Amino acid sequence: MGFISTARSRIYSRKGSNTLASFFSILLVIAGLAACGSTPASTSSNGQSSGTKPNVVIGYIDNGAEPEVIAVVQDLFSKRMHANVQVKYFDSGPASLAALASGSLQFMTGIGNPPTVSAISHGVPLQVVWSQELYTKDEGLVVRKGSGINSIKDLKGKSVALVLGSTSQFAFNATLAKAGVDPSTVHLLNMAPPAMHSAWSNHSIDAVYVWDPVLDALSRDNGTILSTDDDVKQDAPVYSLSITNSTWAKSNPDLVKEFILAQNDAVTFYNQHPDEAVQLIAKRESISVDLTKTELAGYKIYTLQDQLSADCLGQGASISSSLVTKSLSSAARYLHSSGALVSVPTDFSQNVDPSYAESALKDSK
Repeated sequence: MGFISTARSRIYSRKGSNTLASFFSILLVIAGLAACGSTPASTSSNGQSSGTKPNVVIGYIDNGAEPEVIAVVQDLFSKRMHANVQVKYFDSGPASLAALASGSLQFMTGIGNPPTVSAISHGVPLQVVWSQELYTKDEGLVVRKGSGINSIKDLKGKSVALVLGSTSQFAFNATLAKAGVDPSTVHLLNMAPPAMHSAWSNHSIDAVYVWDPVLDALSRDNGTILSTDDDVKQDAPVYSLSITNSTWAKSNPDLVKEFILAQNDAVTFYNQHPDEAVQLIAKRESISVDLTKTELAGYKIYTLQDQLSADCLGQGASISSSLVTKSLSSAARYLHSSGALVSVPTDFSQNVDPSYAESALKDSK
């Protein structure tokens, strides 16, 4: 399997771009590509083109410890897919979505629901085909002990550090709304996670909404976690998703099915060989085994069978009410209310397709 390496950073992870300005500028590129009608080159339904293997590029974002790391390290995509596979690293979700819109990328993995919704709203034909993880305890609000912030309501008039344009802002907004706090009464400080750690150490900030490993580090440094993504998973579920260009997928269903089987191979290895999997992931991510375990414990990981459940893609009539579909709808409402999107689709069920997982499940039995 070809591997395209770049300088890797764990600063922004799958959460999105570091500022709203860069987020929106890339969306303009996406919109332009969609308007031009760019579509990826297709192959026949069996994934072959003129008797040769097609080229398939799979994008990923460094989300830290997750089973997909196993798929990359063990070359599972190349082993499963009848294609010349390249795995390409992206440092932001919007950049990868622009590549999907242009046709230079066939799959994107580990991407959050807000940037996915943005691309869909700008006309990029995307479908979610695999739900990797639902974030539960891996991201949340940590406050300094003794700061006088003992509940979400105490945040009125206070400042909270987070990465603007990220899923942290999406989840934090839902956290405030659930507690009956007007988001306009809370001042948001745009700050990269490493800077948060420094500001926390010198007592410049007392409240942060962030993901691991910084969340865990601040909680150990005189911090208290008041809420996590798990508390608002019905209002603002945050997923790591695998998506594909639906136009390309329709012409290459076998390749999409094989991609899903490779993802499931990684999850199966993780479930059956947890100790070995943790060691493998820790080495790949250059982090400790303890931190690897902490990150993995911070989200719910889904198997192939789970994909057809209400917590993932759903099946048949349940697709429209599945949690993944709901995650797209809730992200759309948030982006619209914040002014990030002028208009959004009212129905995202067509952007969630479990049919490839159904096919893969039949092959796996």
